[in-house]
Amino acid sequence: MSLLLSATSVQAVSQSMAVKMLKPVIEHQCLTELKDSNVWKASTFLMTDPNKKQFEVEVCQCVGENALNDVTVGEMTQALVNENAKNQLIRKATVNSIKSCVIKTKR
Repeated sequence: MSLLLSATSVQAVSQSMAVKMLKPVIEHQCLTELKDSNVWKASTFLMTDPNKKQFEVEVCQCVGENALNDVTVGEMTQALVNENAKNQLIRKATVNSIKSCVIKTKR
């Protein structure tokens, strides 16, 4: 029983470290993706530049916090050892989180 608990603890720590390592990369990817997002363009169309910048920061912080919530341990493990897998994971997680974070932050 304690061996199973230890393996689970190690897995949780590893995943937590991976999330911490990937969060800044995801936030940067978010800024890039926002520029191409129709949701972003529609949401910020009438905003002033300072308001748009503040909204951008809040949305990307939300994306950084939530993008990896639905990522499996297997995907996370692959991302840690394979650059292509990491890039795909970051893009997928970022794109999947932008819409919900724009809506959540706009409220």
